[in-house]
Amino acid sequence: MIQTKTIADTLTGIRFLLGLYLIWLSFHGGSPALPTAALTLLAAWISDVLDGPLARRDPRGIHTWIGDHDLEADMTVALGVWAYLTLAGFISPWLAVAYVAAGAAALWHFGSVHLAWGLQALPYGTMIWTAWRMAPPYGMLLVGWIGLVVIATWPRFPRQTVPEFLDGMRGLWRRH
Repeated sequence: MIQTKTIADTLTGIRFLLGLYLIWLSFHGGSPALPTAALTLLAAWISDVLDGPLARRDPRGIHTWIGDHDLEADMTVALGVWAYLTLAGFISPWLAVAYVAAGAAALWHFGSVHLAWGLQALPYGTMIWTAWRMAPPYGMLLVGWIGLVVIATWPRFPRQTVPEFLDGMRGLWRRH
């Protein structure tokens, strides 16, 4: 029988590969691949929503290397989205490089998981905005997914997720 932790780790690994696929797509797909990029992001988000609860359900309670690198998989997806948007011509290369450099410097300096979560917002928000404008059904699909996740996690989202993120960011600024 396959353990739930194995399924969770597989989903995390798939998300990492989806991030690499987005980077590949940025070189080979161009702007016509926007629907594919949006669907790839959606697949990554779906895997992200599923892997955590599955990992927590595993009765063994073990940590694995891939499970411990879930955030790196998330950041690979965000970087893939950013690379796609840049190389497909939707955002300025100068803006893209400046954002990656500033984000890398901030992560190196602060070393905060909360900052890493926050740095994903601009690539994802820009992808949603771009898809909404250039391929509306795909932009609506991304927004719809976010709405569905917020509704599905509603009691936890405003009471735990948002305050945890904000507390982490406040703590980051107090330390430095």
